[in-house]
Amino acid sequence: MIMATYSLAALIESSSDSFLKSLTGVPLLLRVGIGLGLSLLVWRFIRFTVLPLFNRDDPQEYPYWIPGLGHLFSFFKNSDKLLARGRVYCGNTREPFAISLAGSRIYVLTRASDVAEAYRNIETLSFNVFVQEMLKTAGNTPSCVEAMYTPLPADKAGFPNPHGKPLATLARDMHLQQLYPGEYLDILGQAFDRFFDSYLHGDTILQECAYAQSGEGASIVLPLMAWCSDVFCRAGQEAYFGPLLEQIDPEMTERFLEFDELSYQLQFQYPKWLSLKMHKAKKVLVEDLMVYFDTPQEQRHGDAWFVKAMEDEMRKLPLSTYDISVMMVTIYWGYYASFFSLDSYAPLIYVPLILFRINTNTRKAAFWMIAFILQNPQLYRTLVEEIQSAFPKDQKTPDAQYLLQECTILNAVWDETVRMSAFSASVRHVLKDTVIGGKLLRKGSRLMIPYRQMHFDESIFGADAQVFNADRFLKDKSLKRGSSWRPFGGGTTQCPGRFAAKQVVLSFVAMLLKRFEVRIDGPQPFPEGQLGKPVLGIMASKGELRVRISPRKA
Repeated sequence: MIMATYSLAALIESSSDSFLKSLTGVPLLLRVGIGLGLSLLVWRFIRFTVLPLFNRDDPQEYPYWIPGLGHLFSFFKNSDKLLARGRVYCGNTREPFAISLAGSRIYVLTRASDVAEAYRNIETLSFNVFVQEMLKTAGNTPSCVEAMYTPLPADKAGFPNPHGKPLATLARDMHLQQLYPGEYLDILGQAFDRFFDSYLHGDTILQECAYAQSGEGASIVLPLMAWCSDVFCRAGQEAYFGPLLEQIDPEMTERFLEFDELSYQLQFQYPKWLSLKMHKAKKVLVEDLMVYFDTPQEQRHGDAWFVKAMEDEMRKLPLSTYDISVMMVTIYWGYYASFFSLDSYAPLIYVPLILFRINTNTRKAAFWMIAFILQNPQLYRTLVEEIQSAFPKDQKTPDAQYLLQECTILNAVWDETVRMSAFSASVRHVLKDTVIGGKLLRKGSRLMIPYRQMHFDESIFGADAQVFNADRFLKDKSLKRGSSWRPFGGGTTQCPGRFAAKQVVLSFVAMLLKRFEVRIDGPQPFPEGQLGKPVLGIMASKGELRVRISPRKA
């Protein structure tokens, strides 16, 4: 193969030399340009036409024109569109294919059976290397990362560890305890409901939200994305950390949002000199949390079980307050994201991701769910009627179990919302040559599972897969049980926050519809999803959606 390639290259080079000699008399710059262009064509022909003939077991690679950079610019401009183009270019068979980002080969899986095969493979496909690199980029000291990944005794005190896991992986088990249905999730949900109950009043909204505008009568006009961000960041922070963090820094949620807007730079491990603004915002969050964790536990009230339990485990390693605070920023960020598909960052990132998942993804999920509901007046009226029985007489907050089990239309709208808006991807390192879907994945490469590509598969979700259909999951209940609906990832690292995310968003939407008449404030285009900037869960919106809320008459 090598000899054949060299022979072909030599032949092309000889032809090129002859061609260039024929350009005698042509201006030098033009000759240089022609020479570079010809060299690029030769390189591309060999790279994407000749070499694949000798590596037929490898996934087909989507060609690019700039050596060294590959598809980097296209990926950050619109990664979803790039992956869709690559899939179509490679025959739209949904077999594994490859793209290149800054010299790194990335294999892409979009077929459910291949994804399931990758989830089962925990021997040659790993995410630990990626997670550890990301933790160091986030500012965790090498000694902290090493301590988090050092196996602990099976008989240690504190949270049970019968399998002798390191705290990095034990953290997931602790999150399962906090976020799976049971006592701790009930307490967390009640904390959210208390915040929503105190917040969802016209006078409170006008007082707390500088962007809220009084309208005719008692109505209020709100930018929906900004409002959902405000509500869920503050509710999530209080539900997890109690009131102390807001007392330490009343603007901490705003600072978090500044960080979150640039957090993709942390996710993709930008060098510090290219991510100064992100690191500056993160530094403030770390400083706030250092004050929080320097406060004795007995003086901290109203926090979730996980926070003190995780702090206790980290102090036993032992980690410094600084290391704990950096880790918890990753947690604070994570909590705001961890309610969604983040299995690519498991297991340790679950520590940070609990908070990020609540703040980042629940706010976006609530925004998209309300936006889709308001686009359909009949759906809106149906949901207003359906949620009434979730509020027993004289009860201001809904019965969570009734919402989850009896409000079938509301649940179907949630399922369709996360199908339409989930924009995360799972990442694995290929530790050894591995066959997935009949294709050979080479050692040292990365594997990506972009869930959005699966969610828009027309062979699974129908010819209207590109549009919101509130009845989709009502008419075909098997879609949720299928392997193509993956808003929360899958495998052993499936997001543990999926139950909490659904519960708090449905509760907020139900309380909003119960207390207010809600409508779009005048003609507006439906917001477009922001598909360029990579995110850890739910896509952002390119623009705002103004809504008008009016208190319902008793």
